[in-house]
Amino acid sequence: MTSLSRRRFLRGVAAMPLALWVARNARAEVPRVRYDLASPAGQAMLGIFADAVGRMRLRGEADPLGWTWQWYTHFVNGATTKADEIARIFGSATTPLGALASETWNTCQSHAGQNAAHFLPWHRMFVFFFEQIVREVSGRADFTLPYWNYTSYDPAQRGVVPAPFRMSGDPLFGSLYRAERTSLANAGQPIHMNQPGDAMDVAPAMACTNYNTVNSVPGFCRSIDSGIHSRIHVLVGNGRNMGAVPYAANDPLFWVHHVNIDRLWASWNRNGGPNPTTGTWLTREFAFVDGKGQRVTGRLKDFFDIDALGYTYDKWVAPDGTETALPPAQARALLAQLAAPVGAVAEVIARAIASAELGAAPVRVALSPLAAVASTLRAAAAGLDPTGARRSYLVVRGLHAWKQPEVLYHLYLTPGRSGQLGPKTYVGNINFFDAEFHDHGGGALGDALGENFYSFDVTALLRRLARSGALGLGTPLAVTFVPGGKPAPGAKPLVGTVELVWQ
Repeated sequence: MTSLSRRRFLRGVAAMPLALWVARNARAEVPRVRYDLASPAGQAMLGIFADAVGRMRLRGEADPLGWTWQWYTHFVNGATTKADEIARIFGSATTPLGALASETWNTCQSHAGQNAAHFLPWHRMFVFFFEQIVREVSGRADFTLPYWNYTSYDPAQRGVVPAPFRMSGDPLFGSLYRAERTSLANAGQPIHMNQPGDAMDVAPAMACTNYNTVNSVPGFCRSIDSGIHSRIHVLVGNGRNMGAVPYAANDPLFWVHHVNIDRLWASWNRNGGPNPTTGTWLTREFAFVDGKGQRVTGRLKDFFDIDALGYTYDKWVAPDGTETALPPAQARALLAQLAAPVGAVAEVIARAIASAELGAAPVRVALSPLAAVASTLRAAAAGLDPTGARRSYLVVRGLHAWKQPEVLYHLYLTPGRSGQLGPKTYVGNINFFDAEFHDHGGGALGDALGENFYSFDVTALLRRLARSGALGLGTPLAVTFVPGGKPAPGAKPLVGTVELVWQ
């Protein structure tokens, strides 16, 4: 069993600012390229990764370069707590390694009440330093983490877990296998094959023009986080694997998934999507351990520019969700063309009178017009702004589950209480990946839920219904939640509020 020497670790306990760290450890003459793992270069990198995972799993739990430490940096095992794990592994006395574990473990953002805007830069930090550790463990300074391209329009790749992650017992790739995935995932079938709509679609997120949420309209960060990011987790793993935050980073698939999330963000920036420039949260600092055993810190804003971090990608995603090789100027023009106008003021026009308690059967809730706008709605097609100046959004908030349901729930918006469910009334899907209380070290259920909502632009859907004659003046609307599979028993998923909003 190998481990980091105490002397070497202690040399790195003092924080090293990121800019200095990059200059000493990560700067290359040309940017390192992260590859699609289906490509020849990506396959070569995946072999290095698989070997390193096996080596990391042989290291002790108290070794910062070991697998357990990296898993726990995201979140500790959900069957215990951070405090209990630190006491078990390091003992009751305070030690330098125990103090570092206390500082770095359970710092995943943003699934337990933290600012939702932290999600993309924190996970970029996490993946960035993990990549350095793989270089050290493997002895390959040229290593880059490949990405799982589940959004590819190649049917052999779209939503299909790559074969090396399904090779249980293989001398090299067996380290990448986990039994606690869904049957579709480990069978090499598209993980979304039994879902209505297209759960691999990233076009709506890529067409966002704001990083942060604007009232009822989610920004790019929230759209990616609660959308394709969480859908992949839920469709890949059960509640003891990728499907639940505390276990997610124990699956090697987590890393190639999050490299692809990072690629989507880098693509959005390349397409003209702007990162925030103001806000005190930008200077929030986190500590990690790098490949040399050094404690290194970085601020969230330090991770907004991949050029400054010394890496790039072999392929980019266009504003329409395709992988067309658009020049940056053309991509920016397409983003401007696809983006829907986002109003500054949101007005709730209808709301369900009670929360929606979901389960194994479809649940339908009626939307009741608010008294202040009832006369306006009676004079126009229900749900559509009669002035045409504002768009209509179906917004669900306050999601909560006592444990992961392990399924997506699909939403349909229909006229009347008995409208037909089908492609013409399909809105989209939600999941409960970040709708479960988690302990960040302060005891069970120690943290509140974060920015926990979904918003769907239903303007086009309502217009189609109006043109077909199905949506008349004052026609009531209803929302139906349909599980995309058999939910895990005891999850008790709940949607706190269901609203129709003009913005």
